[in-house]
Amino acid sequence: MKNRIQLFIKYMLFGFVLLIYSCNNDSIKQIFIQQPNSSHLTIDGDAPFLLNFKTGDTIGINGDKVVILNNGLVGLHDVPAVKEYFIYYPNSIEKNDSEFQFIMPQMQSYNDKYIDASSCPFLANIDNLGLENVKLKPVLGALKMTIPANSDFGSVSSVIIESKTNNLRGILYIDPLTGIIKKVEEGSHKIVLNGPIDVSKDFSLVVDLIPQRFIGKLSVKLVSSKGYGQYDLDLSGKSIRPGKMLAVKLTNIKWQRVTYYYGKANSVIVKPDQTSVKVDCGAYYTTNKNYAYEDSIADDSRLPLSAHQLWNDVSVDFVKSVTLSPDRKSFTVNLDGKKGNALIAIYDKKNPKERDAKILWSFHIWVTDVKEQLLGTNINGNTYIVLDRNLGATSALPKDAHTVGLLYQWGRKDPFVGTNKYGNNSNCKMYNEKGEVAFSVLKGGRTSGTVQYSIEHPTAFIMYSHNKSNKSIYPYYAAYDWLYYENLALWGNPEGYDFPKASFLSKSIYDPSPAGYMVAPNDTWFESENEKGKHSNIFINATWDNGYTNIGIDGSKWWYPIGGWRGRKDGNLTSANTNGYYWYSSVDGEKSINSGLLILGEKVIKLNAANSRANACSIRCVKIVNK
Repeated sequence: MKNRIQLFIKYMLFGFVLLIYSCNNDSIKQIFIQQPNSSHLTIDGDAPFLLNFKTGDTIGINGDKVVILNNGLVGLHDVPAVKEYFIYYPNSIEKNDSEFQFIMPQMQSYNDKYIDASSCPFLANIDNLGLENVKLKPVLGALKMTIPANSDFGSVSSVIIESKTNNLRGILYIDPLTGIIKKVEEGSHKIVLNGPIDVSKDFSLVVDLIPQRFIGKLSVKLVSSKGYGQYDLDLSGKSIRPGKMLAVKLTNIKWQRVTYYYGKANSVIVKPDQTSVKVDCGAYYTTNKNYAYEDSIADDSRLPLSAHQLWNDVSVDFVKSVTLSPDRKSFTVNLDGKKGNALIAIYDKKNPKERDAKILWSFHIWVTDVKEQLLGTNINGNTYIVLDRNLGATSALPKDAHTVGLLYQWGRKDPFVGTNKYGNNSNCKMYNEKGEVAFSVLKGGRTSGTVQYSIEHPTAFIMYSHNKSNKSIYPYYAAYDWLYYENLALWGNPEGYDFPKASFLSKSIYDPSPAGYMVAPNDTWFESENEKGKHSNIFINATWDNGYTNIGIDGSKWWYPIGGWRGRKDGNLTSANTNGYYWYSSVDGEKSINSGLLILGEKVIKLNAANSRANACSIRCVKIVNK
């Protein structure tokens, strides 16, 4: 029995030896691998590539997503132990057996120090011994451009970089062992760096580019709401290398103000009983920093393809039809001859009802009689003619609801309806050809709080974008402004708080007034200097009866109604039973977050008032006499 046991043990030992012998060296090593508990990530590249990994972000390890804990530390408890690791960031990289695929985006985000990490793949190929400290190598290179300041423009929204000869981006196929790009498919010659970017002081831009040797120039275009800056950057013979930065300086950038617009006035007066009106909707542009009408003819590619009614405040039959002319430079509105208001839009599609049809511009049709009141020369030496009614009003009779007219957010060219009953906070009805409609109310923000958005959405009341202000660092923004970034020149009078000579003023393309008129400057209702050296006003001797009747210099009577305003928080009509609020064309001061306005109430006549730009108030249009 003892011999049998010894023989069994002998055979077992022999079998174990055979098993060990049958294993190759690699298999034996794999049995004894000891994987570290964590890995620390760093970048092997120049300064713009030295990323600060965010806690909770993920990297890819051999096809699995692994969470970054903090300070570039990665836990490896759930990572299988193998002899070779492919580590990559971002995890949008697709891992195949023989290569990595990365779709390089056309849009990159601006950062004043680093490249956009989501636009650049980082790779590492290591064994188990190197897993504790991993150095990721950038696949792309970086172009850093240092650019001199332009305080006039203040900020730019994007930078467009284009080449006629070199691919700047595309779908990249990368060798996982070397990190070298094997091929590029769907190559593109264009990259866009999205801001906003402060250009009020010298600044730098960094973009990711495919490693290559350049054989031509790059076109660099800095895009702003005020225009653009253009520079041709000659990189012939220079190279972009993986993980390396090519630094260049851009000097003598050609800055050009360009703003496109349509027509030669945003409001068109039509006489009652007139049943047809032709409206200029040609495409123009201006290079003026205060958006003055220059009527330079734009390319025909910008002309509209259709025109359509958005709303009116009379009935479904008020607008009979809207027809775009064959040359697309005007449209004709057929009306029923009654007094009222309508808003007509022009579009970039032949069918304005298409989902992706975009509004290019919109025009206010104002069917009414108007008269003019000549005001005396005021303390600043300016003389104005004022219309006898508010913008959009179809009556000038005291306490008539139709004297209130339309309401406007400061700087916008498109109106909102007022009250349907004098002295009451109730909305006037709106119609299109099918029935009743309503304007929308939405929160301001980076997207909605822009001039372009307001143009494309003329029936949207945009609530305030910020509840705090920034007046120290470009781009500036103001609390309770519908704009995300402020623009003091929208109504053509950015320094009106200093009472410039009226002859210096030019009407803005965003001014909602009819041809020949503009939004009132803030000295419109000043009288001459009184005995105390203070500004008196033309309402001192006016009579109150839920509105003011003013006596003109010739003894004629002129009505100023109360109509309230639409509030910045919700767009609701308030104070229509107590006050009238009339916008000026200028802000309240150089650093002010408000715009100037006239307040008229039973116990208040305030010429130098100010309030939030997201409020919608009345407008009294003026004509400058001493121009």
